[in-house]
This record gives sequence, structure tokens and C-alpha cells, in this order.
Amino acid sequence: QACLGHGFVGSVSVPLVGCRGAALAAAMALRPAGSCALALLLALIGLRHAAAEGSTLPPHIASMQLNTPKPVTEAQMIEFKQDFVDVDFNHDDAMDAQEVRAHFKDGISNLELFQFFIDSDKDHTGSISLQEYVDYAAMLN
Repeated sequence: QACLGHGFVGSVSVPLVGCRGAALAAAMALRPAGSCALALLLALIGLRHAAAEGSTLPPHIASMQLNTPKPVTEAQMIEFKQDFVDVDFNHDDAMDAQEVRAHFKDGISNLELFQFFIDSDKDHTGSISLQEYVDYAAMLN
């Protein structure tokens, strides 16, 4: 996909790819103060997902009906689900810190990882369910 330019998250320049890039640019521009790490995490997930376009969702994930704190399109919901599946390496339907760290290799600091879990792990289990991730992602869009 074509690069649509770069968005800045703090001092990090993030290439914006395809329509995902446009959505991420909007999310980064509108994010609340202090959510730099959160926008960066979504941007990184989006970029990795764009590289793996064509992936299909597992049937049980594709058929899940999820509520969101604010309205999202069907395309956004599919994108959120695919992002989640891409990070859930062991396919246990939960995103844990090891999976997030492995997914981004050295692209996420300990502080960014910690902030992501503070903001998204609402039940404080140490892992993020699909519903928690969708809630988090919907609020950044």
C-alpha cells in the first residue's frame, strides 16, 4: 500500500499506510494528552497488520458481537479484531505483555507497554481480552 506521509507520536515519525494510516493519523491528532504511547502502539499494530493484509479471522473471533464505548464501522471492528489476532500468538484469546513485547520486538518501551496495560486491562488480570482491546481501540479512533 502507498505511504500517505508520516504522523508524529511524540518525537517518533510513524509512516501512515493506506486507509489505516489515515485513521491512525486522525487518532494520533485527536488523542488526549499523555496518550502518546497508546497512539504509538495502535500505529505499530496497524503497520504490522498492513504488512500482513489478506489474513483471515478465526471463525469464533469473526462471529463475536462486541459492544464499543463509541460507534465504530464494521470495517473498523474487523480491523480491531485482526489487530488482536495478530498479537495473540498463542491463540488463547488474550493478549499478554509477552505477546505485545514479542510482536513489537524493540519498538515499544517498558513505559509504553505499562501504560497500554493500565489503559486497556480494565479487569486487572494481566492480560487483555478482545473486548478490552476493542474498547481501547475504539476510544482512540
